[in-house]
Amino acid sequence: MTPEKRLRLRPSISFVLTLGVGILMLLAAIAFGIAMLSGRLNTVDLLRERNETIVSRLVERTKLQLDPAIQHVDALAQRLEERKIGLNDIGRLTDYMVAALDGLPQVDAFGLLRNDLIATRAVRRPGGEIITLHQHIDKYPDTAARSEAVRRLFLMERQGGAREARWGDLIWNPEIKQAMINAHVPVTIDGTFVGEVIAVLSLGSLSRLIETDSIDGEAVNFIIYDDEHVLAHPTLLNHEYPVSMGKPVPTLDDIHDPVLRKIWDGRIERRLANAMLGNDSAHIVRAEGREWIFVYRQLEDYGDKAWIVGRYFAFDQIETEIKRLQLAAAVGVLSLVLSLLVAWRISYLIRKPLLAISNAANRLRNLDFDAPPLDRTRLRELDDAAQAINAANAALHWFGNYVPRKLVSRLVREGEEAISISKQREVTVMFTDLVGFTAMSEQMHADEIAALLNEHFELVTACIEAEGGVVDKFIGDAVMAVWGAIKRDDEHAARACRAAMAINRAMAADNARRRMLGKPVLRLRMGLHSGPVVIGNIGAPGRINYTVVGDTVNSAQRLEQLGRDHMSEAEQFIALASAETVESARLDPPPPLVGRMTVKGRQAAIEVYRLDKAD
Repeated sequence: MTPEKRLRLRPSISFVLTLGVGILMLLAAIAFGIAMLSGRLNTVDLLRERNETIVSRLVERTKLQLDPAIQHVDALAQRLEERKIGLNDIGRLTDYMVAALDGLPQVDAFGLLRNDLIATRAVRRPGGEIITLHQHIDKYPDTAARSEAVRRLFLMERQGGAREARWGDLIWNPEIKQAMINAHVPVTIDGTFVGEVIAVLSLGSLSRLIETDSIDGEAVNFIIYDDEHVLAHPTLLNHEYPVSMGKPVPTLDDIHDPVLRKIWDGRIERRLANAMLGNDSAHIVRAEGREWIFVYRQLEDYGDKAWIVGRYFAFDQIETEIKRLQLAAAVGVLSLVLSLLVAWRISYLIRKPLLAISNAANRLRNLDFDAPPLDRTRLRELDDAAQAINAANAALHWFGNYVPRKLVSRLVREGEEAISISKQREVTVMFTDLVGFTAMSEQMHADEIAALLNEHFELVTACIEAEGGVVDKFIGDAVMAVWGAIKRDDEHAARACRAAMAINRAMAADNARRRMLGKPVLRLRMGLHSGPVVIGNIGAPGRINYTVVGDTVNSAQRLEQLGRDHMSEAEQFIALASAETVESARLDPPPPLVGRMTVKGRQAAIEVYRLDKAD
């Protein structure tokens, strides 16, 4: 059957929903009748499977907590071995480590320990602040961590430093009063062992992780290793246990949980119940005058000793249900499965296109017109809605090329008041201009000129928008940008200065690329000034711009033009900023002072600074 013929058979949503509800009601009636005849269905399997599912989820959460750390450790070691990052490139090393800590809140520290015992680290302090350190290992405040690191480093060096990411032994950190585990991998360059990359995690996060699932009655989650040491347990969050350098975590005998203490030596045999448990990773324990079911799973890859992740719950809550093994349970489960399959299929038929339409509408609201068209569907109303969305997206796609999407999107978020009333506000205005572009363009074809300008504007715009700025307009080869116009921003000057320096770095990188391609480098002048402007809709009916006007705009442009007198032929970039911008940005130390200059259109002289020469 062709797609056109299939689309002719498009039942309405009401028909599909009516049919689905009818089927579900029929299946429910069958299940209810069987349940009334045969009694309550057995729930033991469901309860066990539920707890096994929770244990599986705990295992996955534990892996998700730990595995990203060792993956980042291995990735950095590989970058070092491939010389993508140099051992002495401290800036890039610390940038990578800080980025890793930002993305991994469970990791407390990330570092490189070289074989000369020099350590480069990024450390998360208790308050969440991330600091970077580059120092000899003797400066470590944690003597246990220092001793463990040195011992492991020399052991790896003797073994030849074969690169294999591993988890180290537990250590006690007296500074934060928590046990810690580390992931480490040796770094070998050209066959020579040069050090190891390390990530350190505190185990306190594991107890908080498993506590989130300990919400159903008397069920308790835990993680132990080597059959007797407790890594995670709810009581670790609110009890102090006897721990030390030689004993970083409490044992089962220490823990304030009489049931967990009996996990191994309190086992009892009940044939029917044990058969219902169904595997070797579950058993029954007698403790505190009651019987308890333990369900657990082993984790092998987190050190030399296996971890056991599990939970226990009271057996007497389900004891009566164990005796009710009837054929009706299987029939009821089958009916439930059929009901779920039918419900899932119906919800899928409706939910998928509805979500697609909703997402497409949200993209239109956010002025994102670049998404592919929505697929057609057999459901008539949904298909009509999808085609209407596609038609609107196609029409607005062309419209979006001629309006500043970022500006319109921000105005929509701010509401009607942001655009209907003109107002005065303190802002920072930036002007950029390519030096010698007119002469350069005379030697180029029209398509080459357009391509060059588009690449340049994309580079500049990215830096501006990354710091919250808005590109107001493109004027030939010049760009005008504003900070603090749409929404009041006390950091407008600082953001503009950071954007200026980002443009400087991006221009330098782009010019290096252009040299490699044998193309002429681009030179850029920039002016920044802060002060009051009038913000609003400026223009004639039917053709208006939401823009800023005033002496601040003129002064920023004059500062850009003033760069002609202070830019040498060898320089590729100059950024002149007024004293108002430098003071508002609170630059410390301030950039070099050029002097007091008189610019066209202002009687008073402006104190001018060379922003691109700032430390």
